[in-house]
Amino acid sequence: MKSARTGFEAQVHRHTSSATPRHESTRDVLDVLSNSIARTTATRTKPEPPLPAPEVQTQPGRELLTEKMLADRWACSVARLQRWRTVGEGPPYLKIVGKVLYRLKDIEAYEEASLVRKVF
Repeated sequence: MKSARTGFEAQVHRHTSSATPRHESTRDVLDVLSNSIARTTATRTKPEPPLPAPEVQTQPGRELLTEKMLADRWACSVARLQRWRTVGEGPPYLKIVGKVLYRLKDIEAYEEASLVRKVF
């Protein structure tokens, strides 16, 4: 019986001794990988933030409003604007290819002229 135990102990010893070098080689590979990752991270430069896109400035003199846009701006009906045009009231307008358009600068000037100031 003693020899069977000795044989079993010999197998355990061989299995343990052969596993140890493999375990150490795995540990060596992991150390190499972690060191390589650390070096790569340390040398990597951070990307610069993207530059903001330049804003496109529209020229107020070239902005045009449709009847609907002006009616929404003034909280009135399109019919009122049409009625004003037939009697010659309201802001100046353009008629291009059958479409009525208002220049923003004319609208702002009309609004400024319509501003009521209290006089005591």
